[in-house]
Amino acid sequence: MVLVVALGLAPTGSRAAEGTTGAAGAAESAPTETAGKTGKTGTKTAGKTRRKKATPKAKGPANNAKPLATRGKGSRAARLKAGREQAHTINDNVEITPFPSHAAAARKALSQNRRDQLDDAEKAAREPGQSDRWQTVLFHLRGFDSRADAEACFWRVVAYYRLGEIGRARTIRQSCEIAAKDLPIIEKEDVQSASLQPATALPELVAAGEKPPAPVPNPAGYEGDSPTRLDR
Repeated sequence: MVLVVALGLAPTGSRAAEGTTGAAGAAESAPTETAGKTGKTGTKTAGKTRRKKATPKAKGPANNAKPLATRGKGSRAARLKAGREQAHTINDNVEITPFPSHAAAARKALSQNRRDQLDDAEKAAREPGQSDRWQTVLFHLRGFDSRADAEACFWRVVAYYRLGEIGRARTIRQSCEIAAKDLPIIEKEDVQSASLQPATALPELVAAGEKPPAPVPNPAGYEGDSPTRLDR
């Protein structure tokens, strides 16, 4: 009996010992796993810390860009200052020509253009079938200053005499210098135009405040001598 009981208790003690040993092993392994997890967490935390510390370094180039902007502003200010200094040296008495490299050719072209317009005006004055003759003559002379061009003044005065506008023709005649050779022609045009107008239409006979009658035009073509030619 004693032997049987002893054998029955022996395995129980062994299981208890094994249980105690297993608990001790589990207790030992637990810190290891915890340490492992702690090690991983520490590693991740360290990695994050390094990345956070590395982030400010990326801002270095942006901070270094300020001197570049400053240099750009300084260069622009220097250019503006240099431009202002050069502006004071500009010569205001420079004579500008249409074609600086071909001044002679430019003068020749302008002279030829003037001659063409005067020839067109004379052609319209003489052409037998020209409609609106004297208005056409004035159109060809629109770009001329009568005070500075005797030929243009001659044809403009004749045109207004032929339109019956004696007062306007006389005013233009007094403002320019017609060649002495051409004055008899102008005097003849004055007398002829005055003979066509009613007495009340003459400037010297129009009373103040009265409206003069419509002028009487002379549409006939010009048959007299050409004015003195003045080439430029």
